[in-house]
Amino acid sequence: MAKEQSTTSTRRFSIVTHCFWRYPIVGLLVVAVIVILGFAVGSPDWPQATIQKVSTMQPGGTIWGVAQELDGTSASYTNTHEYGMSNPAKRLVIAPLKSASWALSPSEQSALQQFLAANTSQQQQWAMNYDKAIQKTVGMNGMGGGGMGTTPVPSLTKIDSLTGNFGPVPVMAQSILKLAQNGYLETYFQGISPSNVYQYTNIWLYDRPYLLNTAIKNGLTDDQWGMIKERGFFVGPWYLIVPAIAHVELPGGSNGLGFIFWNGLIALFFVVLFPLVPGLRSIPKYLRLYKLVYAVDPMEVENYKVSSSGVSQDAAKI
Repeated sequence: MAKEQSTTSTRRFSIVTHCFWRYPIVGLLVVAVIVILGFAVGSPDWPQATIQKVSTMQPGGTIWGVAQELDGTSASYTNTHEYGMSNPAKRLVIAPLKSASWALSPSEQSALQQFLAANTSQQQQWAMNYDKAIQKTVGMNGMGGGGMGTTPVPSLTKIDSLTGNFGPVPVMAQSILKLAQNGYLETYFQGISPSNVYQYTNIWLYDRPYLLNTAIKNGLTDDQWGMIKERGFFVGPWYLIVPAIAHVELPGGSNGLGFIFWNGLIALFFVVLFPLVPGLRSIPKYLRLYKLVYAVDPMEVENYKVSSSGVSQDAAKI
């Protein structure tokens, strides 16, 4: 019996191979939508917080930050190696005052020399006394800055009326406040970190109540899942959901090594283990995700089934 020649033709309906001409059109439409939304909604970004602006708006917070940097309780002490400095007191207070000694009054220069002449224990004791006194003006009673919720901002008027064994710390804090308000301090920090001009500026701001309170107000802190939000908008960079989970929920994820470890483990699972585990690797097939890429001709599927059974299509028609 002669074999019947198969005249069946298969067709592959592929979005990838047949719709390239639509991509530029879709791209232009997306650009048009983004431009329209940009004009209609505006940008979620707020004006940048600068040292000059923050020190002018909240001078009491600036003074308090100096006291905490000198007594070793500021936020910048939590990970000095990550911030690229071994001693925030020297980097954020003493070094700027030394660099601007030409602009300091005789009394301010004398206060700096008095502080430098004292031993470390005495320096920290002066600063700690001043720190605790400032905290009492906002009702914290030595609980430390930060805590849960927003941080109260001390009043400069109340700070100026404080008395105690503060040594030269109040004068030094007023000197830093003056340098911050006239714009010198931010310029100085940018000058000493040319590879990352905002590094020390951001650290300085992080030691003051303004930055944390702004983050809390806009839902941008860790416990508020701030990594996946934008100021003024609830939804932000959704693709940071996985690292946000590692950073917020997993043990040790909030520090550098822990964050790298958990994200590396997650990446290892999805890139290496997921494709190798039977069942897991078939999830995209069960979900029919391939239909997002191409559609298969039913006749082609039938031909494949016959071919895979070991019997050729031509032989089956004899």
